[in-house]
Amino acid sequence: MKQRIMNNVCFLVVLSVLISFLAASVVMYQKNSGAMRQDVKNEAEYLWYAVENMGEDYLDAEVGRLTTSRITLTSAQGELLFDSDEGNYLEPDYTDSPDMRTAAEKGIGEYMSFSNALSEQTFYCSIELENGNILRVAKNMDSVFHTIMSSITLLGLLLVCILALAFILVERQTKKLIEPINRLNLEEPLKNVRYEELRPLLKRVDEQNRQIAKQVEELRQAESVRREFSANVSHELKTPLMSISGYAEIMRNGMVRQEDIPEFAGRIYDEASRLTSLVQDIIEISKLDENSGEMPFETVDLYELMEDICQNLTLPAKKRKVSIETEGSSAEIYGVRHILYEMLYNLTDNAIKYNREGGWVKVRLLRKEDQVCFSVEDNGIGIAKEEQERIFERFYRVDKSHSRKTGGTGLGLSIVKHGAALHDARIRLDSEPGKGTRIQVWFLAQESVQKTI
Repeated sequence: MKQRIMNNVCFLVVLSVLISFLAASVVMYQKNSGAMRQDVKNEAEYLWYAVENMGEDYLDAEVGRLTTSRITLTSAQGELLFDSDEGNYLEPDYTDSPDMRTAAEKGIGEYMSFSNALSEQTFYCSIELENGNILRVAKNMDSVFHTIMSSITLLGLLLVCILALAFILVERQTKKLIEPINRLNLEEPLKNVRYEELRPLLKRVDEQNRQIAKQVEELRQAESVRREFSANVSHELKTPLMSISGYAEIMRNGMVRQEDIPEFAGRIYDEASRLTSLVQDIIEISKLDENSGEMPFETVDLYELMEDICQNLTLPAKKRKVSIETEGSSAEIYGVRHILYEMLYNLTDNAIKYNREGGWVKVRLLRKEDQVCFSVEDNGIGIAKEEQERIFERFYRVDKSHSRKTGGTGLGLSIVKHGAALHDARIRLDSEPGKGTRIQVWFLAQESVQKTI
């Protein structure tokens, strides 16, 4: 950065000095040239007046000493009659010069010529006398090129001095400019902004810091969830495995009476079934966590799923003396069939498991504008208000002892929550302890999804 600033400053300094020098030289040359033209013209008119009144004898050697101009007098035929610069004679085609031709035609003529490789210029002014002779006054001055070239040394010294001064000033100023940037607090970039020009950049840095902080926090939470999940999985798997192992060991050692073997085998079967359900739920929720985008989305009729689920749960409901009522009609949505099945199954199954003996469960499928609502309502044990926000957490149970008896894994509602997020659905929970629970899941209808696609 410092080097680029120095290069740009040097370029601007050199360019500015050169342009200023050239402009000043041209302006001064124009002024001097104009003054010289006027002086030569005035001098020619003065001499013309003197010669006309005093005669040509007025022109003598003394006139040449009184002026630095060259004065000549020629006849109409080009014969030199007088020359203030003795020893110099005009060329044979002297009368052919533009100023003298113009003077012969109009009475007065002017002409500018360059000589000596453009280093010198001469201004001529010729006036015709009454007798036909031509009075000519010439004066030399340096040309603009010679003026510029003669000052090139001064220009070089001036450039060196200005560049040295610019280097010192730029060095000091660059340090002052860069110092606040080097001291920027990138953790809080918008605090004490010294340069407003940097504010857009610092805003982006601050946004990135916030994003990074958010990602770090999400990673911490994910790690915390992972550890908690691993601990819960280990605990949940350990319990049925220990039961199975314990019952099997007792049977192997012959410590069970023959008539009790079916009961022990039934306990082993129940624990194995619970273990199988737990593993299946863990696999299902792991798939939802990955959400790799490879889920097979298709058009699914929720009413068909509802009827199938309620029919499969008829036997468990009868065992608990719980009645199931269904209501609704065909309603299609765009989703993953087996995930939707797990969601609706878990909601209906929980309504049966956490119900009182002789209770009821109402399963409804409602249409409202462009939405489809799957609703499960029961008159069971209900959920306390302080626990309603946590029931969708993994392995969280409101009534742990009741869950053990019913074979719950603690992952059913977590699967419902993740499945709803996968389908952009909303979950609504209404519950009161001792009076029952109603859970609604609102989906977008198939037509609405197609419009958004």
